[in-house]
Amino acid sequence: MTFLPSLHKNYSENSSTILLETVLQLLGEQLKKLSHSDFFATELGEYVSQLCKSVSSLQNKIAEPDPDVPLITEVVESIWRATQFLTGTTSNRVPYEVTYLLREVLLDWGLGESIVTTSVNQSPDFYCERAGIAPDALLSELNLPGLTLSGHLVQMGVPEIFQHMPLLCSPMYHEVGHYVEEHERLITRMLITNGDQLLQAMPGLKEFEMASRMTVAKAWATEHFCDLVAACYVGECVSDYIIQWDHDLVPQPSHPSASSRAIVTRDFLEGRSNPVVDLLKQGVSEAGLNIQLQKQFLLPAVYDCFADVRPATVDSIKHLHGLLPAADAFLKRLMTSPSDFTGSNIARVPRSRQPRVINDLIEKSIRSFMIEKAWDESLDTKATA
Repeated sequence: MTFLPSLHKNYSENSSTILLETVLQLLGEQLKKLSHSDFFATELGEYVSQLCKSVSSLQNKIAEPDPDVPLITEVVESIWRATQFLTGTTSNRVPYEVTYLLREVLLDWGLGESIVTTSVNQSPDFYCERAGIAPDALLSELNLPGLTLSGHLVQMGVPEIFQHMPLLCSPMYHEVGHYVEEHERLITRMLITNGDQLLQAMPGLKEFEMASRMTVAKAWATEHFCDLVAACYVGECVSDYIIQWDHDLVPQPSHPSASSRAIVTRDFLEGRSNPVVDLLKQGVSEAGLNIQLQKQFLLPAVYDCFADVRPATVDSIKHLHGLLPAADAFLKRLMTSPSDFTGSNIARVPRSRQPRVINDLIEKSIRSFMIEKAWDESLDTKATA
C-alpha cells in the first residue's frame, strides 16, 4: 500500500488530518537526525535544511481551518520519498564512489545543479526517480518557499547486494541517461522533427499495432539513448553489466530486444554507421547542448597496480570514468587467462574472491582521487584567501 492513495479513500477528514499530522511529525524527527549527519556534498545538507522548514510550514497549514488535505498530501509524499533517499545517502551502504562519478556526468550535460541521492533496495532493479519535490503549481498554491531550490533531486535506486560493487553498478549510468532525457525531452523532440526516420531506423516496431507504434518508438529510442549515454562513460560495461541484465529475447513495448540494444551500442563504440546512433547523435546536436554523444572516458593503466592488489592512480575525471571499463577488461583477462598472472599477488586470491577484490580496488582508487581533489581544492582556496 502506498501512502498517497490511502488518503484518497473514503476516510473522514478527521482521520486524514491525524494521519498527516503524525507523518509530518515523524518526517520532521527523521530530517532533524539527518541534519546532524555528515554529507559528502554540502548541497545535500542545504537540501535537508530546506525540507525541515517545509515540514514545519506544512504542519502550520494542517493546523489551519479546512486544510486542503489532498494538496498537502501530494507534497508530503514527495518529501517522504526525498527523505528516504537522503537517509540512504548518509549511510555507508550506498555506492557513494559511483554517485560521485554520476555527479560528474550531470555536470557534463549541463545539469550540475542536480543533487544525486541513492537508496539501496532488496529488489534486483536499478531505477532513477526524478523529484522536483512537488509540481510548481502545488508549491505556489501552498506558498512554501522552503522548497524552492534551484536544483532537482535525482533519486537512484540500487540493489543492496551491489552496494560495494562498482562494476555491477554500471547500470546507474544508464539510469542517469533517463534523467537527462526527461530533463531535455530529447526523444520527444526527435519524434516531432525526425519521427519517420526514427520509425524506419527501428524495423522491429512493425511487430506492434500502428496505433501504439509511436509510443513504443519513444520507449525504444529512450532506452537506446540511455545505453549510449552509459557507453560514453563506461564503454563495454554497457554490454557486460547493463544489456546483459536484460533477459528479454523478444522486443517488449517498453524495451527493444537485448540483441538489438547490443548491436546499436557496439556500433556506437566501434564507430560503425548505424541509423539509430546517427539519429540520436543528431538529436543531441540539435538540442544545443554543450556536449556530443561521443566517448567521454580514457582508459587508465591498471594492470600493474591491480596485479599487485593495489589501487590504481587516476589523475583526471575522464580516467576516473575509464577506470570501470579498464577494470572490467582486467577482470575478464584474470578470469579467462589466469596463467597470465602467475606469480602475482592477485593470482593468490581465490577465483571466487577475485571479482570482489577488483571491485574493492576500484572503490579505493576512486576514493583516493576524491580525497586528493578535495585536498588540492582546499589548498587552492587557502592560497587565494
